[in-house]
Amino acid sequence: MLLRGRQPERQTPGAGERASGRCTILIAGTDKEGYRTDTIMPLSLDASKRSVSLLSIPRDTYVKDTSYSVPKINSACGYAGGGKDGMEELMTQVSKLTGFMPDGYALVDLDAFVKIVDLMGGVDFDVPMDMQYSDPSQGLNIDLKAGEQHLDGSQAIQLVRFRSGYAMADLTRTQVQRDFVKAALKQWASPKNVLKLPALIGIVKDKVTTDLSLSNMFWLGRVMVSSRIGNMQTDTLPGSPQYIHGGSYYLADTDAVQTLMAESYSPYR
Repeated sequence: MLLRGRQPERQTPGAGERASGRCTILIAGTDKEGYRTDTIMPLSLDASKRSVSLLSIPRDTYVKDTSYSVPKINSACGYAGGGKDGMEELMTQVSKLTGFMPDGYALVDLDAFVKIVDLMGGVDFDVPMDMQYSDPSQGLNIDLKAGEQHLDGSQAIQLVRFRSGYAMADLTRTQVQRDFVKAALKQWASPKNVLKLPALIGIVKDKVTTDLSLSNMFWLGRVMVSSRIGNMQTDTLPGSPQYIHGGSYYLADTDAVQTLMAESYSPYR
């Protein structure tokens, strides 16, 4: 039934038995050109437990056995030409890290991000520091003050793109992006916002590259509203910064990743 929706589901051969009502969607954010995915976040939902988990995969995560000129996970989408082909390549690389294929994906560009935040009424967020940065070549102008405030779409895009002032640069930006998504989902997942779902789906259909059907989107929205978003678990892919062949990368801790996936993210038993 459309109003209840249909759970997104992809099978991963050899992964085991699916857990009922559990799925993982890969959310990625792309730059203006649509090739580099500097935001890579698997979002896991468990309808039976009403739980949500959000994982950040650092953009510099090292990927082995590829033909990428730079063997980092944020090269995957552009290597395959962006769009749906690019997301399938990114899904494959994420599955190699996590041990299972996500059940669907959504690639959000800058324009879609701004429109979604504005449609949902913005987000209350504690900006961690004063943020000033300008890059005319990217059409990027960041000017935010530190502290608790209400961010509209244009301010939110400044927040999630800022990195130059952080001591840990991309790793801190990854954490701030994840904290913002958690705050947004917590504030937006209310029964009153169900009325905005058709308009939200309209933006997704027009502006977001996704393999999710309309029925899938209704299922995700229904489960999100009924979940305990305030208790959302958030994690960064276990690992550490490393220099490999003279380059700066983030190297995943394979054993720790497998343990975390089994505990909180895998849709398999």
